[in-house]
Amino acid sequence: MSEHDRMDPDGILSDGVRNDPATLRLPIYADDRVQLESFKVPILIHASNPHERLFFAALDGTGNDFIHDPEHATNVALIANQIQDRGGSNFDSEYVSGAGTQQHRPIAWVFDNAFGYSVDERAEEMYRRFIEQAKLWRRDDPDVQIRVASIGFSRGGESVALLSRMVDERGVQDPSGAHYTYDRHHHIKHVEYTKPPLVPPHQVAQAVVLFDPVGTGHAMHEDRRLPPSVISGIQFIAMDEHRSLFKSDRIIDPGITPDGRFAGIYVPGAHSDVGGGYHRDGLSIRSCNFAIDYINGFSDQPSLQKYAEPDDPRLNVIHHSEEGMFLFRISPKVSRFEPDGYNELEVSRRDSKHVADAFNAEPRDEALSAQFQRRAMPNGPLPSAAEPRHDVPGSELDQWIDRMYAASQHPDNAFWDRAQHDVAQDYLRSPDGQQFQQQANDLNMSWDLPWQAQHQAAQQLMQQAQPGFSR
Repeated sequence: MSEHDRMDPDGILSDGVRNDPATLRLPIYADDRVQLESFKVPILIHASNPHERLFFAALDGTGNDFIHDPEHATNVALIANQIQDRGGSNFDSEYVSGAGTQQHRPIAWVFDNAFGYSVDERAEEMYRRFIEQAKLWRRDDPDVQIRVASIGFSRGGESVALLSRMVDERGVQDPSGAHYTYDRHHHIKHVEYTKPPLVPPHQVAQAVVLFDPVGTGHAMHEDRRLPPSVISGIQFIAMDEHRSLFKSDRIIDPGITPDGRFAGIYVPGAHSDVGGGYHRDGLSIRSCNFAIDYINGFSDQPSLQKYAEPDDPRLNVIHHSEEGMFLFRISPKVSRFEPDGYNELEVSRRDSKHVADAFNAEPRDEALSAQFQRRAMPNGPLPSAAEPRHDVPGSELDQWIDRMYAASQHPDNAFWDRAQHDVAQDYLRSPDGQQFQQQANDLNMSWDLPWQAQHQAAQQLMQQAQPGFSR
């Protein structure tokens, strides 16, 4: 467990805020399921079509970083990891951590958490990864047909909206002709494409999954209207989030649109009870399973497995997120069902007078949409409920291995280097690590022991990892 978590008296790791039982609210999920019976999902890839490819873009929420904090994995991370683990020649996934996850940059961390100024940079980074993968697909199959499904939580939902507009307006650009301008932290600040696109604009079909998007700060000055090429989407809205700084951004409005394009679903809980990240995660698991059903509908051969939905009342709770930071405690409280609890303007106020509809998605491209068959949103089987995994936290070794494995999946070698260093340092602070270092000291080696101890500690962890652990 992290140094900030402690065990509550009931044997569950603390989430840092008070919580209330949610048992009486659980029937709402059954009501939501009934509402979704009329919602149709486009089939984006078929097992019988060797040319179809689906790119999953996973953009996490503010402060959420599975690479450095796997213990608090959100639904975005859970889904992205499951897609990656399943593998497959006709799909791929990429994960980008959320705003306010800068490592070793405390000032940037504070400002990005507060204002989310990096939401567009993270969307730009995801677009870069997308076109690089698309280039590989095109190299292997000149007749490839590429689609995009984006998944986001909190400000990551805002990045999803920005990414969807990039894909729509740019198409699939040729990365070999991309000239990037970076800031000193290697974030993309500007890009110019000098070669013809691999796929012209407005031709890549898209779908989106949004876990309680919140646009506080910089995102509110961007155009978050879903473009015509987004032919389907679903948004989960937290019913019990009361922080005025976390107003729901209605990228997708509540209810199912008359044309069946979008579904906006109210679900019980506070912000992270919907998007995930709490130890008491009974509610977020249920929202995650809705999303998995929706995503499985993209293929005629579903591959993702739903998670067991706990019946343990200790896990099925609604968190009082407004009791967290001091700023949240003193800020006004709002209701998500009242106008002061949600935002409907999806462009900046300055630009609102220059677009046809500043409050809703752009009209769907019906010609593009008609290329895809629809199916009822699946309702896949649930695994049997297991004993609560929270009572006995995984060993420190398991957690270190998880951290290193997650870092090994990141394309930036710097993440891998930092992970080896950080995990080795944590190991050397543990009882086993101290014993190991003492044994090394006893050898009275003549060369740089601290570096050697760190290196060997990392190597020991790697050797104990499961088969398939690789950089």
